[in-house]
Amino acid sequence: MMKLKLAILFLTFISLVNQGIGQSTYNIKFKINGLKDTTCLVAYYYSNGTYIKDTLKVDGSGRCTYKAPADLPKGLYVMVITDKIFFDFVINNDHKFSMETAKSDPVNKMVIKDSPENELFYKYLRYNRDRFDDIQELEKKSKLAADQKDTLKIYSDKANAINKDLIAFKLGIVARYPDSFTAFMINAMKEPEVPEPPLLPNGRPDSTFGYRYYKAHFWDGSDFTDDRLLRTPVFHNKLKKYFDNVVVQNPDSVIREVDAFIEKSRPNPEMFKYLVWFTTYRYENPEFMGFDKVFVHIVDKYYVTGQTTWITQTVNENIIKKANKIRPLLIGHIAPNMIMQDTNLNLVSMQSINAEILILLFWDPDCGHCEKEIPFIKEFYDQNKDKYKIEIFAICSDTSMVKMKNSIRKKKMNWINVDGPRTLTGDYHEQYDIISTPVIYILNNRKEIIAKRLPAEKVGTFIENYLKYRKQ
Repeated sequence: MMKLKLAILFLTFISLVNQGIGQSTYNIKFKINGLKDTTCLVAYYYSNGTYIKDTLKVDGSGRCTYKAPADLPKGLYVMVITDKIFFDFVINNDHKFSMETAKSDPVNKMVIKDSPENELFYKYLRYNRDRFDDIQELEKKSKLAADQKDTLKIYSDKANAINKDLIAFKLGIVARYPDSFTAFMINAMKEPEVPEPPLLPNGRPDSTFGYRYYKAHFWDGSDFTDDRLLRTPVFHNKLKKYFDNVVVQNPDSVIREVDAFIEKSRPNPEMFKYLVWFTTYRYENPEFMGFDKVFVHIVDKYYVTGQTTWITQTVNENIIKKANKIRPLLIGHIAPNMIMQDTNLNLVSMQSINAEILILLFWDPDCGHCEKEIPFIKEFYDQNKDKYKIEIFAICSDTSMVKMKNSIRKKKMNWINVDGPRTLTGDYHEQYDIISTPVIYILNNRKEIIAKRLPAEKVGTFIENYLKYRKQ
């Protein structure tokens, strides 16, 4: 079921496509049998969402007309009858055409006039659907014949034959109708077929060939200067797959890919804006530790240099401010020093603590998550403090020293405890980007950040693996 989003475009990074002025050169007539005296919506695909373009009034015979200017962006559009009933149509080379169907079954009952583009698109949709139904039927039969090896092979061979027919059908469209939007979509969806690996001088197959070939050919057929890619349900997911599963998951590798993609798109302002937005949004709050380095790089290269002209100055400044806040806390950087009072009102400098591993623990006596996570840290600390030369510098966020001491006794926090508000080195919230508690940073013996914002139960495993790796 399509989830229709009624927003204009996510974030102010992405500007709406130009509405245009002048004569309406798109004239698309719809007739939907079974519908009368109501309204329908025209929407368009953009990235991973669907957005409203216009509202059409449907008359008593189910007719309505969509008129648009000549600069209507090309792509895949949607006629929305209800939130569960809709059908797609192509805006590409045909400007004046008609589509007639039935509310009860829009795709199967579709009749198209004066639009070779949409006739081809619906031929493609129906062929895909029929082959999918054939595969589904074979899968049902395979489950019933799970213990019959010969029968399963017959079904498997039939499924492979169907897949080959489907591939041949798609390639045929690309060959015969190369300028069609359907061919454009097929090329955008295409996955590389990896050949057999070559042999190395030692006679063994090249084990890395498959990955290298797949990555090198992943985007074959895609043109990053063609913004029709954005108005399909394909591009966003393929882009996500590439950065999730194809690119080596290392911040420096990702940075190289980000720059390469954005530079390829530069000739098309809409694609350039989208790829800057996609990568900014993706790495602003990354799923994996250390990838905020990618965000800082993007901000420095595109926002600081004034290339993001489509956003307001205030938004641009806020993004730069966030990157500047994150920058000192990147993995590998020396952690900002904190000098705070301990429970005896003595000043303790974090940088003066002698330890192979220093854990910074930001906590609060009234924090429910702290109640659950601190015991994990305590157990690992008590068992491995001397073995791994670990120390903990625990920063309490409460202003009450009495409350802090009571909670320390209750939790048996037998490490260095300091009071966050009583400091000589500024607001630790700003220094370490602390919005809520608990937050954990792990430093090595040079006080370099080697991990941050780890769940407490993973602290022990990380430290053991880190020390093992460092030793090797």
